[in-house]
Amino acid sequence: MIYLADSLPETENTNAELIKIHCLYDCYKTDDRVMFWVQDGDRAVISMTDGNMIIYNRAADTEELKEFIDLMSPVCVFGDYDTLCALNREPAERINVMARAADIKENIEGDILSSKELYSLLDTDGLSLPEYPYFAVDYCRRLNHGGADYFAIKDKCAVISFKTGENAIINGIASHEKGCGSLALKAILGKNYGKRLYVCCRDKVKGFYIKNGFEPLYFAGYWVKNR
Repeated sequence: MIYLADSLPETENTNAELIKIHCLYDCYKTDDRVMFWVQDGDRAVISMTDGNMIIYNRAADTEELKEFIDLMSPVCVFGDYDTLCALNREPAERINVMARAADIKENIEGDILSSKELYSLLDTDGLSLPEYPYFAVDYCRRLNHGGADYFAIKDKCAVISFKTGENAIINGIASHEKGCGSLALKAILGKNYGKRLYVCCRDKVKGFYIKNGFEPLYFAGYWVKNR
């Protein structure tokens, strides 16, 4: 049975989906517009906000999960690739989930930018951003709850990460000048020192993360309705 969750389970098998859900929960658990569910025995954990669903599958009853997704009718579902295929929601492409220890202590100083300036830097090909008003509200809420970090150099680069417990995940990184991408990545590793930092990336930038010490873990994906 799938039921509304009063709290979220902690598991040793931490991955990108569960980190994303926990990051949401930390900042939105008192907001009725954001929903969280658990399948019996913590077999699956699910979140949904504004039609965007995230599914963490540990040992889910996929038939029940299919019925649940049909009932909730999300516009987008993020999950591991094999789970989405089993749910008859094969993504258009596979996304690489990668991670490394944030073991860089160096504090690199960046510029203080507004949410609009950050959005303009991140709004590039390869990044799927929501509309700016939604981005600004979400970003500011996470910052105010201590759930986000960023590094930016005006007109050159920007990176945002979300964090929960001992884990963090890059939510967007963009560089507009050669060498600034590596600088931004080093800076966000420093801001998350002591945590395990995850990233979800397309194949064309996989080599960049491998070069910077990230280990490929598995494939995930986004299924989008009527794509």
